Amino acid sequence: MRKFVFWGAVLLGLAFLVAGVAMIGLGWHTRGELVGDLLAEKLDVPDPAILLTYEGARPPEGVEVPRVTIDTAQEAHNQALVIRIHTLASTGGLTYSEMGREDPGRELYITSLTLQNSLHLAHVGLELTLFVMGVGLGFTGLGLAVLVLGLPMIRRVELLEMLYSEP
Repeated sequence: MRKFVFWGAVLLGLAFLVAGVAMIGLGWHTRGELVGDLLAEKLDVPDPAILLTYEGARPPEGVEVPRVTIDTAQEAHNQALVIRIHTLASTGGLTYSEMGREDPGRELYITSLTLQNSLHLAHVGLELTLFVMGVGLGFTGLGLAVLVLGLPMIRRVELLEMLYSEP
Protein backbone atom coordinates (compact mmCIF):
# COMPACT_ATOMS: atom_id res chain seq x y z
CA MET A 1 0.00 0.00 0.00
CA ARG A 2 2.88 2.37 0.80
CA LYS A 3 4.41 1.96 -2.66
CA PHE A 4 1.02 2.59 -4.26
CA VAL A 5 0.67 5.95 -2.47
CA PHE A 6 4.22 7.01 -3.34
CA TRP A 7 4.03 6.04 -7.02
CA GLY A 8 0.52 7.42 -7.29
CA ALA A 9 1.82 10.79 -6.07
CA VAL A 10 4.71 10.59 -8.55
CA LEU A 11 2.30 9.93 -11.43
CA LEU A 12 -0.06 12.67 -10.29
CA GLY A 13 2.77 15.20 -10.02
CA LEU A 14 4.15 14.25 -13.43
CA ALA A 15 0.67 14.37 -15.00
CA PHE A 16 0.10 17.91 -13.70
CA LEU A 17 3.58 18.97 -14.76
CA VAL A 18 3.26 17.59 -18.29
CA ALA A 19 -0.28 18.92 -18.74
CA GLY A 20 0.76 22.35 -17.49
CA VAL A 21 3.77 22.59 -19.78
CA ALA A 22 1.63 21.40 -22.72
CA MET A 23 -1.03 24.04 -21.98
CA ILE A 24 1.56 26.79 -21.77
CA GLY A 25 3.14 25.66 -25.04
CA LEU A 26 -0.14 25.32 -26.90
CA GLY A 27 -1.40 28.65 -25.58
CA TRP A 28 1.83 30.37 -26.63
CA HIS A 29 1.72 28.75 -30.08
CA THR A 30 -1.93 29.66 -30.65
CA ARG A 31 -1.33 33.21 -29.47
CA GLY A 32 1.48 33.54 -31.99
CA GLU A 33 -0.78 32.28 -34.77
CA LEU A 34 -3.54 34.73 -33.86
CA VAL A 35 -1.14 37.68 -33.73
CA GLY A 36 0.33 36.55 -37.05
CA ASP A 37 -3.13 36.40 -38.60
CA LEU A 38 -3.92 39.89 -37.35
CA LEU A 39 -0.62 41.24 -38.70
CA ALA A 40 -1.25 39.53 -42.07
CA GLU A 41 -4.40 41.63 -42.45
CA LYS A 42 -2.23 44.78 -42.27
CA LEU A 43 -4.81 46.74 -40.29
CA ASP A 44 -2.87 50.01 -40.13
CA VAL A 45 -5.41 52.41 -38.63
CA PRO A 46 -5.58 55.53 -36.49
CA ASP A 47 -5.16 54.40 -32.87
CA PRO A 48 -8.65 53.19 -31.91
CA ALA A 49 -8.02 53.78 -28.19
CA ILE A 50 -7.49 57.47 -28.95
CA LEU A 51 -10.41 57.64 -31.40
CA LEU A 52 -12.77 56.29 -28.75
CA THR A 53 -12.04 59.34 -26.60
CA TYR A 54 -13.65 61.59 -29.22
CA GLU A 55 -17.35 61.94 -29.89
CA GLY A 56 -18.34 59.77 -32.82
CA ALA A 57 -14.86 58.18 -32.70
CA ARG A 58 -13.60 60.97 -34.98
CA PRO A 59 -10.90 63.45 -33.96
CA PRO A 60 -11.62 67.17 -34.17
CA GLU A 61 -10.49 69.06 -37.27
CA GLY A 62 -6.71 69.44 -37.33
CA VAL A 63 -6.01 66.73 -34.73
CA GLU A 64 -3.82 63.98 -36.11
CA VAL A 65 -4.13 60.58 -34.44
CA PRO A 66 -1.06 58.32 -34.58
CA ARG A 67 -1.49 55.13 -36.58
CA VAL A 68 -1.08 51.62 -35.17
CA THR A 69 -1.12 48.15 -36.63
CA ILE A 70 -3.77 46.05 -34.91
CA ASP A 71 -1.95 43.16 -33.20
CA THR A 72 -3.25 43.00 -29.63
CA ALA A 73 -6.50 41.90 -28.03
CA GLN A 74 -7.34 45.40 -26.78
CA GLU A 75 -6.57 47.04 -30.12
CA ALA A 76 -8.81 44.52 -31.90
CA HIS A 77 -11.63 45.17 -29.44
CA ASN A 78 -11.27 48.95 -29.69
CA GLN A 79 -11.16 48.85 -33.50
CA ALA A 80 -14.39 46.82 -33.55
CA LEU A 81 -16.02 49.48 -31.36
CA VAL A 82 -14.80 52.27 -33.68
CA ILE A 83 -16.18 50.42 -36.72
CA ARG A 84 -19.56 50.02 -34.98
CA ILE A 85 -19.73 53.71 -34.06
CA HIS A 86 -18.87 54.76 -37.64
CA THR A 87 -21.34 52.28 -39.11
CA LEU A 88 -24.21 53.46 -36.93
CA ALA A 89 -23.34 57.05 -37.85
CA SER A 90 -23.55 56.08 -41.55
CA THR A 91 -26.90 54.30 -41.14
CA GLY A 92 -28.49 57.04 -39.06
CA GLY A 93 -28.29 54.87 -35.96
CA LEU A 94 -30.27 52.04 -37.56
CA THR A 95 -29.22 48.42 -37.17
CA TYR A 96 -29.63 45.85 -39.94
CA SER A 97 -33.02 44.66 -38.71
CA GLU A 98 -34.32 48.23 -38.45
CA MET A 99 -33.51 49.08 -42.09
CA GLY A 100 -35.88 48.48 -44.96
CA ARG A 101 -35.10 45.62 -47.32
CA GLU A 102 -34.09 47.99 -50.12
CA ASP A 103 -31.99 50.26 -47.91
CA PRO A 104 -28.47 50.54 -49.42
CA GLY A 105 -27.11 50.85 -45.87
CA ARG A 106 -27.80 47.15 -45.28
CA GLU A 107 -24.78 46.09 -47.35
CA LEU A 108 -22.52 48.49 -45.45
CA TYR A 109 -23.94 47.17 -42.19
CA ILE A 110 -23.28 43.51 -43.09
CA THR A 111 -19.70 44.32 -44.17
CA SER A 112 -19.20 46.23 -40.94
CA LEU A 113 -20.65 43.40 -38.89
CA THR A 114 -18.28 40.93 -40.54
CA LEU A 115 -15.27 43.10 -39.67
CA GLN A 116 -16.49 43.66 -36.12
CA ASN A 117 -17.06 39.94 -35.53
CA SER A 118 -13.62 39.05 -36.88
CA LEU A 119 -12.00 41.57 -34.56
CA HIS A 120 -14.06 40.41 -31.59
CA LEU A 121 -13.05 36.80 -32.30
CA ALA A 122 -9.41 37.84 -32.39
CA HIS A 123 -9.90 39.65 -29.07
CA VAL A 124 -11.57 36.64 -27.44
CA GLY A 125 -9.00 34.23 -28.88
CA LEU A 126 -6.06 36.26 -27.62
CA GLU A 127 -7.58 36.61 -24.15
CA LEU A 128 -8.41 32.90 -24.07
CA THR A 129 -4.79 31.98 -24.81
CA LEU A 130 -3.74 33.98 -21.75
CA PHE A 131 -6.25 32.06 -19.65
CA VAL A 132 -5.01 28.71 -20.98
CA MET A 133 -1.39 29.66 -20.28
CA GLY A 134 -2.37 30.81 -16.78
CA VAL A 135 -4.11 27.53 -16.02
CA GLY A 136 -1.09 25.72 -17.46
CA LEU A 137 1.18 27.67 -15.15
CA GLY A 138 -1.03 26.67 -12.21
CA PHE A 139 -0.92 23.00 -13.25
CA THR A 140 2.86 23.18 -13.62
CA GLY A 141 3.16 24.68 -10.15
CA LEU A 142 0.85 22.06 -8.70
CA GLY A 143 2.83 19.25 -10.33
CA LEU A 144 6.10 20.66 -9.02
CA ALA A 145 4.61 21.08 -5.55
CA VAL A 146 3.49 17.44 -5.48
CA LEU A 147 6.91 16.24 -6.63
CA VAL A 148 9.08 18.60 -4.56
CA LEU A 149 6.99 18.90 -1.39
CA GLY A 150 4.56 16.00 -1.44
CA LEU A 151 6.95 13.13 -2.07
CA PRO A 152 9.28 13.98 0.84
CA MET A 153 6.23 14.23 3.11
CA ILE A 154 5.03 10.81 1.98
CA ARG A 155 8.50 9.40 2.69
CA ARG A 156 8.51 10.93 6.19
CA VAL A 157 5.08 9.48 6.97
CA GLU A 158 6.25 6.08 5.76
CA LEU A 159 9.35 6.29 7.98
CA LEU A 160 7.29 7.32 10.99
CA GLU A 161 4.89 4.44 10.37
CA MET A 162 7.82 2.03 10.22
CA LEU A 163 9.31 3.43 13.45
CA TYR A 164 6.10 3.29 15.43
CA SER A 165 4.63 0.13 14.00
CA GLU A 166 4.61 -3.00 16.08
CA PRO A 167 7.26 -5.59 15.19
